[in-house]
Amino acid sequence: MIPTYNCAEFLRTALESVLAQDPGPERMEIVVIDDCSTADDPAAVVEAFGRGRVAFQRNAHNLGATGTFNACLRRARGRWIHLLHGDDAILPGFYAECDRVSVAHPDVVMITGQVVMIDAAGRWLTLTGPAAHQAGGYLPDFLLQQATAQLVQFAGTAVRRDAYEAIGGFCTRFHHVADRDMWFRVGQYGPVWCTHRPYGLYRVHDGADTARQVVQGTNVEENYLSTLVNLQRLGLALDAPPVRGWRVRLSRNAYRSAIKLAARGLHRGALAQARWAHRLRPTPKTLAVLVQAWLRARRDR
Repeated sequence: MIPTYNCAEFLRTALESVLAQDPGPERMEIVVIDDCSTADDPAAVVEAFGRGRVAFQRNAHNLGATGTFNACLRRARGRWIHLLHGDDAILPGFYAECDRVSVAHPDVVMITGQVVMIDAAGRWLTLTGPAAHQAGGYLPDFLLQQATAQLVQFAGTAVRRDAYEAIGGFCTRFHHVADRDMWFRVGQYGPVWCTHRPYGLYRVHDGADTARQVVQGTNVEENYLSTLVNLQRLGLALDAPPVRGWRVRLSRNAYRSAIKLAARGLHRGALAQARWAHRLRPTPKTLAVLVQAWLRARRDR
């Protein structure tokens, strides 16, 4: 299931990466679901490069990213569901590995692993996800890791259909961390398996929804709220030893984002990030970047 919104320039790559390992229509359905794109025509891309194998559906009205994820779940018919963003891609062997794991370990409800972060031109940047020593087996500490940070990404993650049905759809309260919240709830439902190597390609570019959330500062706010909820679900105090340090990590991320946004002249975005950096960890360093961001944002009025 491939959700899209104004990312048709990358959709061909996503489709070709899936079709290159297509086991056939009797084994897998492939559907692009568009959230009423306004800047491009994903239907034309599907017609040109879908090889007659890819169905296309457009939402009746714009649902937002989280609403479109839920539309994908409602449309999907398979026992396993892979949500692959239209600007991401998948490396060869992913679906064969999912088949192998699901047969050998029928208790597993989610198959995930490291993904390769790529830029708009498709250049490989870095790896993100579970540590290398966790690859090729169960993730026994998945809930503890996922409780305070995003461990995995859509591109390299497949979830058993009955798990989605049992725990409900993506929470529409969240936009930036709807996936993080979902993966945590899936982990509560059953065992999570980590693939032996990376399979997903997760694209980072200025047009991505994640980039917009960073400028608005809602990425930090939602990560903060999600962490509070997850720790309560686990019955853990905010500073419990297994999760201690999450405030510092989140503050550091916001601090780095504030610096990067300021360097690009996005001073209101820098201010939003700096406020969270100082709120989470009030130090002279975070105060300095907050004051600097406030002064620059004020000049931009």
